[in-house]
Amino acid sequence: MRPGAGRAPLPLALLLALLILGGCQFGALGENLRVLDRYGYLRGQVTPPPGGEAAPLVVFATAAGAGAEAADWVVLSRPGSYFLVVPAGAYRVGAFEDRDGSLTHDAGEPVTWARGGEPIEVRSGATVAGLDLPLAAAGAAPIDVGLLPVRQSGEVSELPASRIGEVVTLEDARFSEDNARLGLWQPARFLIDVGAGIYFLEPYDPQRTPVLFVHGALGHPANFKALIERLDHRRFQAWLAYYPSAVGLDVVAAALGRWLQALEVEYGFPRLALVAHSMGGLVSRAYLVGDPGGLGGSLDALTFVTIATPWQGHAGAALGVARAPVVAPAWRDLAPGSPFQTHILGTPLPRYAAHDLYFAYGGSRRSRIANDGVVTVASQLDARSQAQARQILGFDAGHAAVLDDPAVAAALQRSLAGVAPP
Repeated sequence: MRPGAGRAPLPLALLLALLILGGCQFGALGENLRVLDRYGYLRGQVTPPPGGEAAPLVVFATAAGAGAEAADWVVLSRPGSYFLVVPAGAYRVGAFEDRDGSLTHDAGEPVTWARGGEPIEVRSGATVAGLDLPLAAAGAAPIDVGLLPVRQSGEVSELPASRIGEVVTLEDARFSEDNARLGLWQPARFLIDVGAGIYFLEPYDPQRTPVLFVHGALGHPANFKALIERLDHRRFQAWLAYYPSAVGLDVVAAALGRWLQALEVEYGFPRLALVAHSMGGLVSRAYLVGDPGGLGGSLDALTFVTIATPWQGHAGAALGVARAPVVAPAWRDLAPGSPFQTHILGTPLPRYAAHDLYFAYGGSRRSRIANDGVVTVASQLDARSQAQARQILGFDAGHAAVLDDPAVAAALQRSLAGVAPP
């Protein structure tokens, strides 16, 4: 077992089969999901005014009623998609150009309201999508949206703010197998005790390209230790996504986009790489296809590398959906043929994203079905994903061990050449 990485995860089907025999884990999962289900999600696009200035945008949701404070808000560096998290209730959703960076609306700054400012009902655990916000060219009288000047986004009631840009080491105690399991069985507690977001291993350096590593189910950032150690640190710096793997993958993808938006507002990086393992590839692709005009509007280049990703899902997830007394939302998305998979594979990647698909087949010697010990090669090589890949590379390694393979590290350096600093 390599330092900081943890043991290879059990195949999901075996894990679920073992845990279905006992109820304590599922009791904790159900309790945590009830906490998360107190919240709902708001999504849409902000479009610019005709001939508008290039100014940051503040998108907010405020409880219906005069003088209410913003329940959640986010700053965007340019028009594009947004994602807000609010307790269940009725909200007005709006956006304005923040030309002076005050985080408050001033006279003359373009402003708009979704659905004309009518209250929008947000139900527990539900997403209200399509709340588009077209900004008008003319300004308006100031409005009071109760914003608080804290970093790049608001804090959602009861849930802690995301960890965005916190500098850590790979030996951080939060990056552990125990916390990875916590993210699967107690996602609300994970958010409070561990913290989701994008962590840094060093302060941001504008001379180097960020490489964001995105783990999979039962994973954590230290799984990428070997790949990170072999990065060319003269040209690249590692960023680490961390999230509870029980949460629906569309929600994780939207949160990933929100974290990247906050970092773009703060740093304005011109190039980016996404390196994702297993389920992290599904999350990352969902982010990319859901935000075609987002970061691509400012990036010179983006490289997307997926490693051993189950593009066709996993039978173990279907077993959990069919037999478990409590079902994690991520399992529904991972079940073969899910609407989530159909959507993200049926939607083309944005033109600015160059996809390199790595697959693993190290478990094939023990089975008549080609696999990496966890995911079948057929799932990793879904034709829809292959059709949009720049290159496809195979490695004789297991599902977790592939991240330790020197050949993968060498291939990754070649994949990253397109986003290396000039």
